Amino acid sequence: MNNVKDEALIKAFGLRVRILRKERKLSMEKLAELSGIDYRQLSYVELGNSNPTISTISSIAKGLGVPLIELFNF
Repeated sequence: MNNVKDEALIKAFGLRVRILRKERKLSMEKLAELSGIDYRQLSYVELGNSNPTISTISSIAKGLGVPLIELFNF
């Protein structure tokens, strides 16, 4: 199985996380805390420099208080 990365999708996902975080007036540090992930990991996700696992995506959705599917509404 090839390790396929869709860079445009990864960037769009990161931007969506950033938009939702800012709409909720959360700092990156606070969202990382609420999500139970490392601040640097969240930073990499938002910048589109990380291809997060489904577990990380689920944690971010919980931290934002949104359904998982909402993170892919872009």
